[in-house]
This record gives sequence, structure tokens and C-alpha cells, in this order.
Amino acid sequence: MPAPRAIRAAVATSLVLPLLAACAATPEYPIVATAAAAEVPDASLAMRSVEVTLESTGAADAVVTGGTVFTPYFDRLDAVRLNVTVPAGGSVTVRLPLGIATCPAGEGDSSAQLVLVSGGEELLQTVMLRDRQLARLNKATCALRIDDDEA
Repeated sequence: MPAPRAIRAAVATSLVLPLLAACAATPEYPIVATAAAAEVPDASLAMRSVEVTLESTGAADAVVTGGTVFTPYFDRLDAVRLNVTVPAGGSVTVRLPLGIATCPAGEGDSSAQLVLVSGGEELLQTVMLRDRQLARLNKATCALRIDDDEA
């Protein structure tokens, strides 16, 4: 009959191996770079949206299935559906809508909250936005709103 120690080791191994196998399928995190520029090209001004270039950090393609922007400069909108592939080692630009300008602007950082699918797993990742252009757009939008209110 095996020793109790050997039985405990066998039981522990049988419990740990499936967990380790499950971890092997988990995508490497973060999936995309944790910071990106928030660009506001002229064409995006009328559409009140921001372009965010996502850079892959993983060894596998990832699909961005949704996203939204959190910023002190604009109201938050519900997440939009996307279907954009970020190739492994590559980058892709996604366009995310902005809500109505917050006048005066609040304080804090801007970020994009993304829903990603990689390795068969759905993940939520936050990407901090370098938001200098969002601050400028907010200031210009608020100035226009004040001018309209005074007219």
C-alpha cells in the first residue's frame, strides 16, 4: 500500500495539473499597450470621436469587440461594438465616440475601456490616453457653447 505522503502528493498533482493547463491557454496580459495617444483628426471633429492607436504586446492576434472612453472632458457614452483585429506585434487604429463636452471640464485622467478577445478568452483592458487633443477639443467646444449661450 502506498504511503500517505505519496497519496497526498498524487492527489495534489491531480488537482494542480488541470489548473496549470488552464493557465497555459490564458492570453498574455496586457494584450495591447497600456497607453495610447487620443488623436482628434479634423474629420473626427464633426463626428465627435477620438482615434486611438492600439499596439499589440502579445504573441497572438486579438480582436477588439467593444470600447468606450472615460474622460473628464466629455460625457461618457455606452460602449460601442467593434470588430477590429490587432495583429500580433502590430497596431490598429479604432475610433471611439465622445459624449457632449463637459463645461467646465473635470479633473483626472482619460482612458479607453476595451473588450478584447484573445486565445478564446474575453478580457477587459484599460488603456490610458494621452489626452492633450481632448483637452483642446473640450476647450474649443465649450467656448463655442458659451458664445451660443450669449447670442
